[in-house]
Amino acid sequence: MEQAGTWPPPPRPAAGLALDCDDAEGDDGETPLAYDIDVFPADLALKTLHARWRSGEIVVPSRARGYAWGLQKASRLIESLMAGIPVPPVYLSTTGEQRCVVVDGMHRLLTIFSYLEGRLPGSARGAGREFRIAGISEDSALFGRTFAELDEEDGRRLAASTLRVVTVVHNDPADWRGAYEVFERLGGRGGAADPSAQEVRARAYGGPLSDLLDDLNGMGEWRDILGMRDPDPRMKDRELILRYMALLHEGDRYERPMKGFLSDFMGAHRDPGGEYLDSERRRFATACRAVAESLGPAPFGGRDGRLRVPLFDSVFVAFAERGAAARPDDILERFQALRADREFGLHAGALSGATGAVLGRLRMARRILFGDPIGHAASGTD
Repeated sequence: MEQAGTWPPPPRPAAGLALDCDDAEGDDGETPLAYDIDVFPADLALKTLHARWRSGEIVVPSRARGYAWGLQKASRLIESLMAGIPVPPVYLSTTGEQRCVVVDGMHRLLTIFSYLEGRLPGSARGAGREFRIAGISEDSALFGRTFAELDEEDGRRLAASTLRVVTVVHNDPADWRGAYEVFERLGGRGGAADPSAQEVRARAYGGPLSDLLDDLNGMGEWRDILGMRDPDPRMKDRELILRYMALLHEGDRYERPMKGFLSDFMGAHRDPGGEYLDSERRRFATACRAVAESLGPAPFGGRDGRLRVPLFDSVFVAFAERGAAARPDDILERFQALRADREFGLHAGALSGATGAVLGRLRMARRILFGDPIGHAASGTD
């Protein structure tokens, strides 16, 4: 974040702002580890895992990263399993229901399931074509063959091969932060880059609210506000929408750290019902139109080309609370005054995730932009 002494940063054109949500809070603090979980390791046959996946008992989050392995890497995994070479374990998470969500090991499982079914995974290069083993020794009994073409004994041996599966059971279904921590700490294993906070939430709390964030993230006026044509691959633009939504509804109860606050909100509202989702869709669309009409494209950029998250969250929440009500004729000048305000700069500075800073800038945005303390009202603004 820019320090208060450099405030206000000049507006940036809509040439593409960099998103840096995870680092926007300064010393954001950490949530203590105190979770009620049980861990159950087991060695399961590949055919058993495949059957559980086909029945819906094992779920790969729909918003998890797409399948990114090449054919050679996928083939080498199958070869390792056939040869009995140890393969890293897979981690599943459940709240005791009849479904387990894949925390870590998505690529390993999708590779196994796809080979048993004979087709490359849906998001792989060449997706849908026959999964023929390649990139290994041509002398191997596997080389160039689909699963259906293996000798009967080899096919049986592969299907009976085992994979270590560690199931993490969350004994308290409302313990959203526990689920988040498990996904976060295991999500970057196996050589993949550490997932962003929102990627972890998409895995841990997949459901209707997560799907809504994806849908809203594609709105044209929202993309103009961000100054970005394409969605961010690390889901930081989706995190901005979640951030606005959580502060709109529960900002008066905000306590640091922001990461935990957002995770709690998304977990608690994972499946809020159709009426809630429809209302949020309308409210977001109304706020986007109002911001775009009032402030122009990419209004939240700093001099370094990064989107200023504290400026965004306070202003967007204020516009959402205002809804379709008339805006002051001098709203752009008010926005510029807010950016230039030294006190606001302090609230949007290096410790912007502190409780007082968040609450302070929300109050200032309401007062400076709209001339009176509208209050924390998240209803009747559709």
